[in-house]
Amino acid sequence: MPTATNVLVLDAYAEKYAHALRQQFSRITMFPTAHIEALAVDLADVDVLIAFGIAINDDLVRRAVRLKWIQSLATGVDHFLRCPSLRRETVLTSARGIHGPAVRETVLFMMLALSHDAPWLLRNQAEHRWDRSKPRPLIARKTAVVMGTGVSGSAVGAALQALGMQVIGLSRTPRVEPGFDRIVALDTLRETVRSADYLINIMPGGPANTNLIGTDVFAAMKPSAFFINVGRGENVDEAALIETLRNKRIAGAALDVFANEPLPPDSPLWDLPNVIITSHITGLFDEYEDYVLPLIIENMRHFLAGETEKMRNVVPH
Repeated sequence: MPTATNVLVLDAYAEKYAHALRQQFSRITMFPTAHIEALAVDLADVDVLIAFGIAINDDLVRRAVRLKWIQSLATGVDHFLRCPSLRRETVLTSARGIHGPAVRETVLFMMLALSHDAPWLLRNQAEHRWDRSKPRPLIARKTAVVMGTGVSGSAVGAALQALGMQVIGLSRTPRVEPGFDRIVALDTLRETVRSADYLINIMPGGPANTNLIGTDVFAAMKPSAFFINVGRGENVDEAALIETLRNKRIAGAALDVFANEPLPPDSPLWDLPNVIITSHITGLFDEYEDYVLPLIIENMRHFLAGETEKMRNVVPH
């Protein structure tokens, strides 16, 4: 390993990451960059890349011929894994473990917005209308089915249990985990959602998870049930979802992720009255850098010591 390690941080808050890492390590040269067009380093000289996957492309990975480690700033690493030029010897680590509070709060916000019909309430306020004609369904004693039982899924499940809900997890590896009354096999999805008042998707992307939720799943849900997606848009057959919502086969949906992002202006989802849309903001929060920096610093310490086997959240590829 060279005496100095060149670290490219590609993010709007790159300077904050660079400052914290300079304080900890003398053997690194930082190249903080807010936009890929403003690179101040030859990619061929980069040893470490710290970035969200959405900010990179295969051309960047291909040109970074010396790249030894990629630290994803997100839990999901599917953008990196889709790069054909990603070399096997390049260590890839994720930010898994920091998003529990953010996912939990987003799901709670969406669930309450749906159950209270927040769009209707806001329309009444805008029109100065005093209307008490629509009683809201309580969340207590309802059943939530959560697809994804990792750190974020457990955080969501624990919060829902605290509200008096029954929480059923869906996983390819059923087991006992905090936050769930029980976890069942993912291949029972269609049968399991029959009891769901809320189906919540927190699944990562990838070929194995593409279109997991389609016509058959929506058809199995109760007409009074809601769907919440904070996982990946590709997990859902979006055409089937649109048809389901148009025909009011389920009560509604709150969606933060989509098959194509940004969501095209002509998407029918924008105008469906039983849909709440947010712009892939689940993982965004003011203190994000403070949450992920301890993980980056720990991994950097192991990387510089040549202890890649001790790095956290290594993703095989």
